[in-house]
Parts: sequence; structure tokens; C-alpha cells
Amino acid sequence: MIRVGLTGGCCTGKSTVAEMFSRLGAEIVSADDIVHRLLREEGEIRSGVVSVFGEGVLARDGSIDRGKLAGLVFNDKQSLTSLTDLLYPRVKHEIKRLFAEVESRRAHEICVAEVPLLIEEGTLDLYDVILVVRSSYSNQLTRFLERGGTSREDLDRRIANQMDLSQKEKLANYVVDNDGSLEQTFQQVKDIYENLRLRRSRSRCDSSAVAGSGEVRGEVNKAKIKSER
Repeated sequence: MIRVGLTGGCCTGKSTVAEMFSRLGAEIVSADDIVHRLLREEGEIRSGVVSVFGEGVLARDGSIDRGKLAGLVFNDKQSLTSLTDLLYPRVKHEIKRLFAEVESRRAHEICVAEVPLLIEEGTLDLYDVILVVRSSYSNQLTRFLERGGTSREDLDRRIANQMDLSQKEKLANYVVDNDGSLEQTFQQVKDIYENLRLRRSRSRCDSSAVAGSGEVRGEVNKAKIKSER
């Protein structure tokens, strides 16, 4: 099974690309879903969040209010670092567990983990392939405001708290340009999906090409597939 780490910048379209991979037959793992579950279910995580950020992040029912928490961490880099230091060891553990679970079922050749802070949190070792979704700032802003974002300044603060998108692209095996139409983006995803399946098939036929988790990454050569404008 090929383990794909999918990341990008704020509102570049990571979830859209993940959904496209799902339509093609890949299994999807969402770091955001894992975080939401940990905040909802894990007493130790909840206690840690309250200890770091105070009871002001709690909803009336005593649960973590994710909106209040997001308002704190996405506007302050140190707060974001404090939260990720608390959550990401558990998130990494859960992604590894889910990868193993998917592989044991032998139902999918490709598993894609959508992880917003994949590179920032140093989890590159979990993946065979790194895929970055990019888009222009104007499209990021449009999506941000459509999803309930309050202002350009709010988006700018969130972007400032993440690694520069161009630096992420340098570490990627594939870059999906999400500035075109959905059809153009889907064609890029389809090309990558078929390329990975082909390389996986070749690796099965040539055992000498298999070198642990590097079997795919060594062949991709930082390929970048971009839509035509």
C-alpha cells in the first residue's frame, strides 16, 4: 500500500483533493477528524487543552469549543505551537494505526492522509509520497470568506503561522494546482492516482525496486502536475 501525505496552505483545497482521491478508490485519513475526536473523547487531551488555554475554551456543556480554540491558536503562532505539541504526537500515532488497519484489510492500494501541518510537525517519515495542494492568494481568500472567515487580516494571520507554501512545494513529490476548474483539478488528481498505481504495480513485479518506505518517493523525482490556465 502506498501512503500519501496530502497537505497545503490554508484554504488551498486540500479536502477537495482528498475527496477526489476517494472517488478514484483511495482510502482517506483526516487529521482534522482525528483532532476533533481527540478533543471530544479523550479526557487527557481535554484536560491538557484547558490547562494550557484556560476554561475560556470550554462550551457550556463542558466540552472543548473548537471555534473558541481556533480563534486563539490561528491568530498566535505560540498558541498554535502549544496546541500542536499537545495533539500531534497522538495524531501521528492514530495515523500510523489507521494506515496499518487499512493495509491489513488489503482493500486499497493507496491511502491518503490529509494533514494540514504535515511538514511543520515533522511527520514526513510516515509517508511514501508527499503531495501539496496550492492555489493563489486570491482564491484562498475567496474560499476563506465563503467558509465563514471574518476578514483578509484573519486569513493573513493564519497563513503567517504556517510554513510558506513555496517551501512546502519544494518538499513535495507532486504539486496539484487548484486555481483552475474542478475538472482541471480532478484530471491532475486522476493522473497522479494512476501514476501511483502503475508504480505500485511495477514494484510488485520487481522486488529489487522495493526499498521500504522509499520505494515510491525515489521514483517520483518531484514531479509536478499542474492544470492549464
